[in-house]
Amino acid sequence: MRAVLPHLVALIVIMACLRLAFWQLDRAEEKDIMLDQWEQAPAIQAAALDAANPLPYARLEGLGTFDADRHVLLDNQIRNNHPGVHVFSLFKPLDGGPLLMVNRGWQAWDRRQGQWPSFETPTEVVAISGRLSPPPRVGFQLGEAQALDPEQWPNLTTYFDLERLRAVFGSNLHDQVVLLEPKHALHMTGDEWRTVVMGPERHRGYAFQWFSIALAILLIWIFLTFRQLRNR
Repeated sequence: MRAVLPHLVALIVIMACLRLAFWQLDRAEEKDIMLDQWEQAPAIQAAALDAANPLPYARLEGLGTFDADRHVLLDNQIRNNHPGVHVFSLFKPLDGGPLLMVNRGWQAWDRRQGQWPSFETPTEVVAISGRLSPPPRVGFQLGEAQALDPEQWPNLTTYFDLERLRAVFGSNLHDQVVLLEPKHALHMTGDEWRTVVMGPERHRGYAFQWFSIALAILLIWIFLTFRQLRNR
């Protein structure tokens, strides 16, 4: 058993490295698809949205009104090493269509100040433009999002939970959110939206590293095995 153990460990490590390498290649392919969808996305009017046809990253335009009182603040958003939130405002298209949560970008907020961030939201009819996007996700989630308090606004949340939002805003809330056009007057910072946090080339670079590690371990294993056989 003692003689077999090093070979078994080497095989396990090599297989683990290969699995991680192929996982990185799969992630790179997913990012390529997302970037292609972003570049080739069609244009659509807010009133024509169809929940059965999500049209990822479609360029959306429409007239409607914002809910000037009920906002959702997504916590733990960092910009230039400063803490803040992403401000989500409810938008109702003028000519029908589902309700939309519009991400207006980053707003500075330090919870130690004891007051909510300050920003203005118009009550009159406005035109918006932006991109449809899946709701924000976290890589590793601890616990569940708290239920929203319909009596106290704004609501601070750690996780963007669509079902909890629908419990307050209604079932007509669309599955996707709108990333407000950075040049729009109601965008908080004017920062461009990042389609992907880590590009496909980074994933392919990591895949190459894992393949290299697997190859190095394989060569060392072969060398030591042949040397052991020669000594015998």
